[in-house]
Amino acid sequence: MDGQGQGQGQGQGQGQDRLANRHQARTPLHAKALIEELDHKQLVVLRDGRKIVGLFRSCDQFANLVFQNPYERIIVGKQYCDLPLGSIYLVRGENVVMMGRVDDGREIPSTLQLVSPAEIRKAQQAEKEEQLIRGTMLKRLDFLDLE
Repeated sequence: MDGQGQGQGQGQGQGQDRLANRHQARTPLHAKALIEELDHKQLVVLRDGRKIVGLFRSCDQFANLVFQNPYERIIVGKQYCDLPLGSIYLVRGENVVMMGRVDDGREIPSTLQLVSPAEIRKAQQAEKEEQLIRGTMLKRLDFLDLE
């Protein structure tokens, strides 16, 4: 009986080790990479083109991300503005295009000028109108086959 008791004890320990190894094997690589970035300031580019900057606090197996003290950085031409988004912000993993750590010393290029939210909204609207005009002009000249 002593032999069986020892065997069962060893088997249970091995079973727990196998369970732990299986759990580690199931952890997706992207989750392991994200865990290394916790508690660092991150810049996230979303599918709709928005750029969110904040302190990366948490993530899950679906790459949903939680940021503390986030703000949206809007850049139009040589102007930019940081719009606060509250104290906590959740980004669904399916919307993330790219994410990277922000170096506080080099966060904002010296070529960019900080402007007010009203000014950046005007610049965004002007940029949209310019793109719309450019798009309609290209449609009118489509018969030329410029490609």
